[in-house]
Amino acid sequence: MSVYIDILFLQNIIVNYGILLVTQKLSGRYSTALRKLISATVGAAYLVVMLLCPRIGTLYTIGGKIMLSILMVSIAFPCQRLKNWFKALLSFYISSFIFAGAGFALMSFLNQGIYFKNGEFYTQMKSDGMLLILTLATGFLMVRAFTDIFRKRIEKDSYIVKTYISLDGKTVCVDALIDTGNSLTDPVSQWPVMIAELESIRELLPDGMVKWFENWTQMSAAPSYDENAEWIKRIRLIPFNSIGTQNGMLPGFKPDGVCVEKEELCFERTQVVVCISRSRLSSAEQYRAIISPEMVTA
Repeated sequence: MSVYIDILFLQNIIVNYGILLVTQKLSGRYSTALRKLISATVGAAYLVVMLLCPRIGTLYTIGGKIMLSILMVSIAFPCQRLKNWFKALLSFYISSFIFAGAGFALMSFLNQGIYFKNGEFYTQMKSDGMLLILTLATGFLMVRAFTDIFRKRIEKDSYIVKTYISLDGKTVCVDALIDTGNSLTDPVSQWPVMIAELESIRELLPDGMVKWFENWTQMSAAPSYDENAEWIKRIRLIPFNSIGTQNGMLPGFKPDGVCVEKEELCFERTQVVVCISRSRLSSAEQYRAIISPEMVTA
């Protein structure tokens, strides 16, 4: 069988990127698209070197594969905490097994030469594009099923966790309740929404924006565009329904990032909206924010 290096290289970049996307979901660690792309390219380049330099026996050993996985995870998910890094590495291995399983399942179902070898993706199918679509789709469906089961297990109880909200170089820490009934999302971006008491994050916000959140329903109290041009881009209005309130609206903003600490794990999110509550969320002051289970799941 003829092997076209350029096609094989591109195929493995795509599959490696998919594996890294799943790794990100399972580990709860955020990675930029550029980091994942660089990491995926490194993995694909490893395969090319293996094919062009078969005499380098180290590349075919388990040790070589482990070093490659460590390098790829370090590039895509640089972590300050060793535990979080090991979780990302374990998630990478799980993701690789999931995609390998998806490949073998397709091989059995379609009776085609679809397989993983030496940790890389190969195919004898006539339609490489169709193979990629089928393998990626099957892999992601398997991950979705796995994470849904995992999510149901952690949703049996509610937790109060430390949550760090970052904005313009500032960070505040609030106690947040993981509320299984909170399914609020931004209708435009579909990002998860957390709710925080205004007083708990007051020091994070400019004075003009604090006043705006206090009186946001009064148009005359809104800050001018000239004074808060950057903030205008961050503001979100999230519709909601609750008992006694139909077609309500919550004001919020997009932070630079949110980090939730749960059971010695850190779940980082940049795609999240923080909505503001002017009243207390807990009468006993046990918590000052509410987050959804999605923010602390793989």
